[in-house]
Amino acid sequence: MASREYRSVSLNTPVSKVMSVRPVVANQFHNLSQVMELFAQFPIHHLPIVDGQERIIGIISSNDLPKTVLRLCNKSEKITMDLEQIDRAVNLTDIMTKNPVTIGPDDNLGDAVKIFAEHKFSSLPVVKDGKLIGILSIKDVVANLAGQL
Repeated sequence: MASREYRSVSLNTPVSKVMSVRPVVANQFHNLSQVMELFAQFPIHHLPIVDGQERIIGIISSNDLPKTVLRLCNKSEKITMDLEQIDRAVNLTDIMTKNPVTIGPDDNLGDAVKIFAEHKFSSLPVVKDGKLIGILSIKDVVANLAGQL
């Protein structure tokens, strides 16, 4: 098993020191099959949805995808829906969490931990000057704090 190098962090560490930069994103004009491909292609569990100015307008979790497909199957008389039919039937703005809670890069990990605990989120988009600049997952926080044990 490969060892991982952890940063020296505490709950006072700024989010910017731990967040993932340049996260994989989609926009509201992507279709569901494109979003599914992004989840398959990259090791992500949350996909921020941005507008043309890189402002976050929503987020989709990998847990949202099977729920969406199941709802479609329950509505459909045919179970044999293909991706093209699903793409026509699903608008990303209908399945994303709109206006997600965000955190700033200068906020500290303690602030993030409180948000994770209060809302039961597992990721937070990181926003500066209204634009998405990163994403912080609870895994990022735990892995870096665990390096201090």
